[in-house]
This record gives sequence, C-alpha cells and structure tokens, in this order.
Amino acid sequence: MSFRVPRIHLLSLLPWFTPACSPSPPIEWTNDPETTDTADTPETSPSLPTSTGETPSTSSTSDTTDATTSPQTTGLPDPEGVCGDGTLDDGEGCDNGAANRDDGPCTLNCKQAVCGDGLVWTGVETCDQGTENNADYSGCSPTCEPNATCGDSVIDVPFEQCDNGPANGTGQSAENKAPCTVGCRWDARVAFTSSIDFTGDLNGLAGADDLCRSLAMAAGLDHWHTFMAWLSDGQIGPLDRFILLPARPYVLPTGERIADSLSDLVLDGPGAGIRVDELGKPLPPQTHVWTNTSGAGLPSSTDNHCSAWHDSSPEPVGSIGLSHVPHLPEDVWMQWQAQTWWTGFTNRPCDATAHLYCFAQN
Repeated sequence: MSFRVPRIHLLSLLPWFTPACSPSPPIEWTNDPETTDTADTPETSPSLPTSTGETPSTSSTSDTTDATTSPQTTGLPDPEGVCGDGTLDDGEGCDNGAANRDDGPCTLNCKQAVCGDGLVWTGVETCDQGTENNADYSGCSPTCEPNATCGDSVIDVPFEQCDNGPANGTGQSAENKAPCTVGCRWDARVAFTSSIDFTGDLNGLAGADDLCRSLAMAAGLDHWHTFMAWLSDGQIGPLDRFILLPARPYVLPTGERIADSLSDLVLDGPGAGIRVDELGKPLPPQTHVWTNTSGAGLPSSTDNHCSAWHDSSPEPVGSIGLSHVPHLPEDVWMQWQAQTWWTGFTNRPCDATAHLYCFAQN
C-alpha cells in the first residue's frame, strides 16, 4: 500500500509569513552645493523601512540649511582687531598697517617705539639694550645713546688709563706718551715716587718692594703686585732684579713717557724725572729718594745702604737721589741729567727719611 502526500501550493502560505508593509519612500539625493559640504554637514543614511513600517526621523530642511549656511563654515578669520590692518583697535598703541616695523615708530606688535623696548628706532635711537640700559661705563644709556666707552678717543676716568681711539692696540702713540692697548690701558710699565717717606729701615729689599706694592694697590694701579723698588743693597741692584724683556716703555701714572725701556732708562735717565706719586700728584722738586744705585742700575756702594736697609740709627748712611729739579736755571737741570742725580746725589743718615722709586714689572 502506498501513501501520497497532498500537494500544497506554496503561494497559499505567503499570507501567513509576509508582514503587511507599505512601500518604502523613494530615496532622494541632492547635488545642491550649499548642502554637500562634507566638512560641515553631518552624514545621514538613507531612510530604511522598519519592521513597523515607520521611517526614522531626520533633521528638518530648516535645520540643515542653518548648519550649512553659517558664516563659521567659511574658515576665514574675523578681520576686525588684527594688528597690521591700519585700524587702531583696543589693546593697540598704534597701527600703521603695512608700515609697521620694528625699527620704526610703530612696531610689528602695534606698540609705540620707546627707549628701553630693546628695539632700535632708526634715526631716533643709537642703541637700545632693553632692561640692560644703564648709566654706567660702556653699554647703552637710559636715553638710548652709547655710554662712554673704550675707543671713543676720550679718557674716561677711572675706567681708562688712555684712549687713542682707532690707534688703540697699534703701538702708535702721541709724543711723550705710551701706546694704548685695545682695552684702554697703558701698553707700558708704570713708575712713581712714593707719596710716603721712610727711614733707612725698610726691612731689606723685599720689605721695600712690599711698600711699593701696598701703595700701588691702594692707588688702584694695574699689576700692583709686580712693583719693585729701585734700590740696591751692597750686592744686588735693580738690573739684577727687574724684568728686562720684553722691552716696554716706562710711564708715570699720568701717562707721560719717561723712558722707552729699561735699557733706555739706564742710558739716558727718566726724562724730566719721576716727579709724581702713585696717584699722579706732583711732588716738590729735589724730593729725596733712597737708592744706593748707580745710573747703570747696579749698587753704587758696598756701604751706603743702611745695613742692607735694616737700620734707622744715625750712624750708618744711605745713598739718595733727587726726583727732579726745575728746568731753570738750565745748567742745574742739565747737571742733574748728565750726572744721573736722579739716582745718585749724596748720602743721608739712616734715621732721616726719604721716598722710594717704584717700578712695575708687568
């Protein structure tokens, strides 16, 4: 026996499985350039039918239009309040537009140029170091003009010993003056007669050197620690102790040249004399100076040195020189020079007082 399965038409089943739905609305696409800016318009998906036949809500046309037509979507800056637009806006001290410049009256930051802003206003300021402007030597002044400085051909005391302008550092100098370094210091060795007089007890040659150095230091002289006394005991003289090379001129603290070198000093003497003290103050003519030294820079005696400059009693004697003499009468001055009275004139008891010649060795 055989069984047959009844045939069921599939179409008869469709009403049971197919949900009732309304046709989906057509999808609209637009090429409106005002609404296709992908940078500003949010992306939306086409509406699809839901299982309930409802279409998801989308932004209204008016909302879309507001979003896509806003001025903010242009990406351009607001032209108002910009430094350089030629309009004086709040917060600006000036605005000359394209004429703004950092060397002019209105800077690139729309600030009025003033002394102390660190910018040099051409034709009005010579310099401007901002907060570094000062009223001291060198640099820029509070009025934006250069302060006194080395190389301006003006000797600015106490900062400079000399200033030969463009000739600084060249070895050139005015007559009877020493050359000037690029740092406005004498290119020379300074010599002076001490402002203080002493008995013959100088604590030896080394003690006399210390006295010279103390005076040089107090006067603020360069290389004060190198000064030595032009003084001899019975065996050692300046030519044995002084620096001979390199040869450099000797000058007074006033800058007056007295000799071209140590060799010139022992051959021709110190010009018109070492007639000023460590401060450059003139001393009286014929000021007595302890020496016991010949014009050649060697000991002039084995005895006249106050027991090697350790004795201040009246019995021993010490040899002295005369710092300088008046030029008139002329024959006296010529005798002082020819007979080297500057370093060897006569003897004095060691309890008397006399000065010292002091020479730098820098």
